[in-house]
Amino acid sequence: MRRTVFPCLPALVLAVLPGAAAAADWLAPPAMYAPDMWQGRSIAVVRVLDKLDAHVQLVEIPVGQDVPYKSLTLHAASCLQRPATLAADSVAWLEVHDAHEGMAAFQGWMAIAEPATGVFQNPLYDVQLASCAGDMVAPIPPPLAASQAPSAAQTAPSMPDGTVAPAAGKPDTPPPVAPVARPLSPPLPANPADEGAAPLMLH
Repeated sequence: MRRTVFPCLPALVLAVLPGAAAAADWLAPPAMYAPDMWQGRSIAVVRVLDKLDAHVQLVEIPVGQDVPYKSLTLHAASCLQRPATLAADSVAWLEVHDAHEGMAAFQGWMAIAEPATGVFQNPLYDVQLASCAGDMVAPIPPPLAASQAPSAAQTAPSMPDGTVAPAAGKPDTPPPVAPVARPLSPPLPANPADEGAAPLMLH
């Protein structure tokens, strides 16, 4: 019994594929933002480490305002984060000043995904970006366009020889056969006496 069933399986699968493809509900691919898309938020949240007592404090800085924290003055020019369809990341343009004499200031971008590229450090404090919060501000990404489900022609299964399987309910019409060009006259057989000579052609 097994010897008669298993050889027929490939034929049964090929017979079922066209109908299954026609009946399947193809889903549209998810809409995605471009990789370089950012959206603005109104608050930058930074993490401040006080090295004297090892205390860590989260400080919220409204964009465009100065916020004092102990001897520090923190200013955020902008805070951007990735839209929901992209990998989570946030960046902010920050300015950090320490009132103690001889302390260098910081001015530049801080990124959560690359904390070593933008961090304020001095003998008293470490300042790093923690997140962006608050209301949505410019730049605001446009709404995502609705994606279209693939058509049946694009998702039709292919046969083993590379051709597309016919849709269910439609007759399988053979492809047109191109006419084969034939020569006007066949070459004459070579005369044994003229062995080595090229055969003649009738024109």
